[in-house]
Amino acid sequence: MGGPAPAATAPAGDVRVRPLAPGEARELAGVMRRSFGGLAGMMFGPGKQAFVAERGGRIVGGVTLGVFRIDVRRRGGVVKWLFTLPAARGHGVASALVDRALAWFDEQGVTDAIACVEALNAGSGNRFARRGFAPLGFVAQAQRFGWRLPRVWWHANHVVDVGHVLWARDTDEAAGSSATDVEERSRGLAGLAATLAWHAAFAALLLARNGAGLDAAAIAAFAVAVGAVVVVRTAAQALVGRAAGLRLRYLPWETGLLLAGAIALVFGGPFVAAGSVVPRARTWSPSALAPALARMAFAGAAAVALLGLAAWWGVAAGVAPDLAEPVLLYARMMLLVDVLLPFFPMTAFAGRRMFEASPVGWGGVGGRHGGALAGRTRVLTHWRSYGRCPRVPRGQPPRR
Repeated sequence: MGGPAPAATAPAGDVRVRPLAPGEARELAGVMRRSFGGLAGMMFGPGKQAFVAERGGRIVGGVTLGVFRIDVRRRGGVVKWLFTLPAARGHGVASALVDRALAWFDEQGVTDAIACVEALNAGSGNRFARRGFAPLGFVAQAQRFGWRLPRVWWHANHVVDVGHVLWARDTDEAAGSSATDVEERSRGLAGLAATLAWHAAFAALLLARNGAGLDAAAIAAFAVAVGAVVVVRTAAQALVGRAAGLRLRYLPWETGLLLAGAIALVFGGPFVAAGSVVPRARTWSPSALAPALARMAFAGAAAVALLGLAAWWGVAAGVAPDLAEPVLLYARMMLLVDVLLPFFPMTAFAGRRMFEASPVGWGGVGGRHGGALAGRTRVLTHWRSYGRCPRVPRGQPPRR
C-alpha cells in the first residue's frame, strides 16, 4: 500500500475513514461492484493507497489513490476510484473519503491533485469543486502539463473513459472563473469545431481501413454525415436546455475521440464521441436540474432519430444515397450507444439521463430503436463494402 499506514481519521458523524487493511481487498472490490456495477469490477484495483469508510462496523465506501512523478518539480496525485454503497449516500461518506485522500496527498508531497469525473456527475463534481478543483479543457491541460500530458492521462486512467472530464486542484481556474458568456461560447464553439475536425479525420481513416482509399467524395460524405449527427444532437440538447433557463457549455470528450480513432484504425468501424452539453456553473443541484437534463437527453436522441429516418428515406428513394447512407450509419451508431447503453462505462451518454428520469420511457425509446436496428441490418454493415462493391444505381432502393 505504499509506506506506513496513516492513522484513521476522526469520525465524521458515524463515519470512520481508515486505510484498507490486509485481506480486505476482496470486500472492497465487492462494495465497488455494488456501487458501479459488475463490469467496473474488471477494471478495479486498490492502487498505491486505499482508504475505506465504515459505518456500523461495515465497509460502505472507498477511495483508491495513486501518485506519480510529472516532472522533476511536480508530483501528481490521482483519485482513481471513489465510491459508496447506495444505502450510505447522503451521510457524508464520500466527502470524508475525499478529505482523507487530499490529506494523504499532502503527506506524499503531491503538487497536482487530479480526478476524472463524468461530465454530468454533479455529486462528484460538486464535491471536488468545493475543495478547490476545476475542470480542465484540453487547451488548459496542454498548457499545464505540456508534452507530459499523455503521462498524466495514463496515470489518471483518462484514456478511453468516454465523457469524463479531467479535474485538477490549485489552478487559476480553481480560484474562480471570471469568463464571460461570450468567452464560454467561444470555448464551446472551439471545442465543437475540434470534435468535428477529428471525426472527419476518423471518417477518412475508416474508409481507408475498409479499402475505399482516399476517395475525396466519400471522405467528404462521411465527414458531413458524422458532423451532422454531432451538430443535430448538440443543438437539440442546447435548445431544450436554454428553453428551461439553463446556462450551458459544451465539453468535448478528448479521450472519447481517442477511442473513436482507435475503433476506426483497428476495427475499421464508426464511433461517435459527441461531447456533453452541461450546466455552466461549477456546482449545481442534480435533483433540481434532473428533469431539464432528462428532457435534453430525450431531445438529442429524438433529433438524431429524425435525422436517421430522413436518411433512411433518402436511401430507399435513391435521393442522394452517397450522403444518406453514411448519415444513416452514424445516426444508428449514435443511437445505439446514446440510448441503449445507459450503464457503466457509457454513463456519459443520453441513455443514462433517460433511464434515471423514466425507465419505462427509456425502455420504449430503446425498444423501438432496437427493433429498427434488427429490421434493417444491411445498412449497419454497408460501410464495410463502401468503395469495394458496386454502388446501388440512383432511383433504386438498396437490396435487402
